[in-house]
Amino acid sequence: MPFSVLLSAIASALLLPPANSLLLCAAGFLLRRRMRKTGNLMIFLGVAMLLVLSTRLGAMLLVRPLENQYPPLAAAGDAQAIVILGAGRMGNAPEYGHDDEASMIGMKRLQYGAYLQRKTGLPILVTGGSPDGSPESEAALMARTLRRDLGAEVRWEEKRSNTTYDNAVMSADMLKQDNIGRILLVTDAIHMPRSVRVFSSTGLKVTPAPTVFTGMASSRITDYFPAASNLQLSSYAMHEWIGQAWYWVRH
Repeated sequence: MPFSVLLSAIASALLLPPANSLLLCAAGFLLRRRMRKTGNLMIFLGVAMLLVLSTRLGAMLLVRPLENQYPPLAAAGDAQAIVILGAGRMGNAPEYGHDDEASMIGMKRLQYGAYLQRKTGLPILVTGGSPDGSPESEAALMARTLRRDLGAEVRWEEKRSNTTYDNAVMSADMLKQDNIGRILLVTDAIHMPRSVRVFSSTGLKVTPAPTVFTGMASSRITDYFPAASNLQLSSYAMHEWIGQAWYWVRH
């Protein structure tokens, strides 16, 4: 695993739920001896943040501003290709002969990309390297899944990228070699704002084609109950907000 990827993973673990809430509580506990009120406030805020972000209502405070930036695709316009972003992997899947397979959210991206290809006839580029050090790139397993399970052909496989920024730069280089400058960009709706920004910065004309709109479900009484799945969703959305801030600072 590249050092930069490892460093990013460590930073994410510390900055995202539940670790950020637990660290806030721990800091408050250490401060209680000298600054009792401040320490107690930090402990309260840490517990409250953890509980709020564990509910669907709390998660939606982070998710909906991201998902609402780009509506579902209405028309392909003048796009020349479909670009599908990788989303990690499920390692050593025994039902598929112990090959690595696309993650659940990655599979939804692939399904939508294949759907768009059937509608438009546009060629597909898949992008994703091996940030975890796996011998097979995400792009290769994505291409295999598209052909085997979804009947979609892949023209380009970008196999070296480790980040969304790398996805954009390396995919743009491949596409421009074939005189392609207008794309449909497929990723989940939470990830789309950051993706559009970095792909547009390469000079590509990007038409967003988001999928997996998690904020569209009807309200239920269970939205008020804490659940691990809600905390995971909050963590993913917070990761995107932090990622956007980092790109703004760096680029």
